Amino acid sequence: MISMRSALLLALASSASLLPAAALAQTETPPAEQASPTDGSELGDIIVTARRREENLQSVPIAVTAFTQEGIAQKGITDRTSLADNTPSLFTINGGYPREAAFFALRGQGPAFGSTPGVLNYFAEVPNSVNVDGRVGTYFDLANIQVLSGPQGTLFGKNATGGNILFEPVKPKDEFEGYVRVQLGNYDDRRIEGALNTPIVPGRVLLRIAGEVGRRDGYTRDVGPNFAGKDYDNLSYESFRFGLTLRPTDNIELYTMLRYYQSANNGGGTVIDAFNPAAGADLGPPFGFIPVLAFHPGAATIVSEQRARGPRRVSYDLNQFSRTEYWQVINQASIELTDNIKLRNIISYSQFRNRYGYDYDATPFPLAGQSSRNIDTLAPNTFTEELQLQGTLLDDAIDFAVGGYLDRTTTKNPAGIEQYTFFPIGTLIPPIFGYFDNRNRSEAIFGQATVNLGKLSGALTGLSVTGGLRYTWEHSFTSQTIGAPPAVSGSVDSKYPSYTATLDYDVTPGVHVYVTARDAYKSGGVNGPVPTGSAFRTFPPERLSDIEFGVKSQFSIGAMDVRANVAAYRGMYDNIQRTTVESVQTPSGPVLLNVTRSAAKGRIQGVELNVAVVPARGFTLNGSYSYIDARYTVVADASAGAILNGAPFPYTPKHKYSIGGSYETPMGGAGDLVLAVNYVRQTKVSTAQTNSSFYNFLPAYGLLNASVGLRDVGGRPIDLTLFATNITDEAKPVGVLDQYAGSSGTVGLTYTEPRMYGVRIGYRFGS
Repeated sequence: MISMRSALLLALASSASLLPAAALAQTETPPAEQASPTDGSELGDIIVTARRREENLQSVPIAVTAFTQEGIAQKGITDRTSLADNTPSLFTINGGYPREAAFFALRGQGPAFGSTPGVLNYFAEVPNSVNVDGRVGTYFDLANIQVLSGPQGTLFGKNATGGNILFEPVKPKDEFEGYVRVQLGNYDDRRIEGALNTPIVPGRVLLRIAGEVGRRDGYTRDVGPNFAGKDYDNLSYESFRFGLTLRPTDNIELYTMLRYYQSANNGGGTVIDAFNPAAGADLGPPFGFIPVLAFHPGAATIVSEQRARGPRRVSYDLNQFSRTEYWQVINQASIELTDNIKLRNIISYSQFRNRYGYDYDATPFPLAGQSSRNIDTLAPNTFTEELQLQGTLLDDAIDFAVGGYLDRTTTKNPAGIEQYTFFPIGTLIPPIFGYFDNRNRSEAIFGQATVNLGKLSGALTGLSVTGGLRYTWEHSFTSQTIGAPPAVSGSVDSKYPSYTATLDYDVTPGVHVYVTARDAYKSGGVNGPVPTGSAFRTFPPERLSDIEFGVKSQFSIGAMDVRANVAAYRGMYDNIQRTTVESVQTPSGPVLLNVTRSAAKGRIQGVELNVAVVPARGFTLNGSYSYIDARYTVVADASAGAILNGAPFPYTPKHKYSIGGSYETPMGGAGDLVLAVNYVRQTKVSTAQTNSSFYNFLPAYGLLNASVGLRDVGGRPIDLTLFATNITDEAKPVGVLDQYAGSSGTVGLTYTEPRMYGVRIGYRFGS
């Protein structure tokens, strides 16, 4: 008998036969665009796809922060940090790798060492775990960005305990149009972006080409003896997208997108902040303990020397660099089987290639670092496939989606690091190498339906219920070769269900309330160096289950329009993956190893608020606020408790807020004046996952951004904008690499970008 999973795989594999070879896409949907007001409100409507279909933001029973094209530009969102600064509960994890490789954490959910992220990025509805989306070069020609908070375990292809971030590109339109925009600024900033949209066959074949190229000098400079004059935190990237929509018949639409990204820079400017004078390595007999200062006595003064230089001047011993190349093809198809039923297929393939050199210790001494010039450090190939049947039943009283999902990730070999340097390696013996092979596969079946009880019965107007289930099977394999063969390999299999149950109610035409209960998982994994048979060889998936209550309202007070959305949640967090030091039995005896394991249970609760107010025509005030209270409630055992008891919960700024405004007014023949200002601030936040860390908290900081511009200058489709970010030139740490307790004894910090300013000149053509 064929199993349910085998039947799923057979159905997915044969789904391509439902369409012609090039026919794999979805109906054109421009989500989260600011539509024209439909009710006389100055705020208008925002359309989102948080439930895999177009809905008004105000009626979706999920906490969503959405940025339109205009909002992205006004708030100066150009990278992960600026996106996080403007989103409640969102945090960017920097440190320990090149700056562009940062991760997101949302509602306290981020990656632990050796485990998968708790927040997943999606581009054009395809999950992307290689962490390319969100970096500089992502934000051009986007229809919107949507940040979905809380567990997302049923409708989306990969489970995410913290939430999803959806990047939606502008799709081809049935009109000739486009734009070009040039940006010039300090640090010799030069960027150009643009898009060209043209119907090749009106209504049937539509093409859109877009791209961005950027160069900027670094704001951190090497003043040491090894690489004097070299700048870090510079930019050099190219990013292009090619979109083609085919409509062979009125009920079939096929959308294919090819995108390419490439960057080459000098890496991040990590700044040393602390040095452990007792640092060193215990090699055992006959070597014994080897202190750093015995080989590098100058290390005793490196912190005071760095502080005298300030955070924008450094001295390294390793030649840093970062190279990334990425391409992806996404093919979506939509077939309207009936007026109410649609078959959708989303398939993708991508290749990510990254290599870098990074001076971990941020000093002129060979204490800790890695470099890989001739092989790729990271080199995953990823295939995804999703088949959906969605539609409505009983005169639109029931809205449903069912389907299946699979993905495959393999590693191009060899991939790894050509040289590691960790004291005393590099001082006593040559640096060692490491090769890695990671393979993952995931399959899932899912279904979700929303029943409008008012339409179904006529007696419960405005009341809806939603239920969803997903069952997931996962297999992960890892292999590591450090220094010399043999490779240490292992695999783990996981399977788990996820659910969503929601009740929402339209109290009045402008007030919507909801309560939802749901859960999601984060994959388990393998501790590669741990021998087979050890209790720490593998670790199971994390699980976060929460209940969220929300109110979404849009109303008027006299002539003033108001939109206010608030969500309160409480989540129970099981099998929390944390890194602990454990005694592991090996063939040569017990060895202390860092292992990722299920170390604790926890609780996360908080509140999120988004508000927009229009006190007068053309004048908009907006703000957001989040509060997070997270803590461990149970630790697994004494060894876990020794490092977790009393430790702060990582990646969770307790308070975070933003406040800003924009003003638009006509200036006669000169054009329309557009002013915008935005201030964001967050309280201190821990990046430490244990209480053994030396640097436990990143300090609070605030950033002020502003712009002033003219739109339709002289009655022509020309826009001119002057902008400035971090106007007060705040210089605060936003990321940390804490090796104080390690052999190198160093703590390195990543700082905010300095004040940036410049001009943007844009020209629009066509419709």
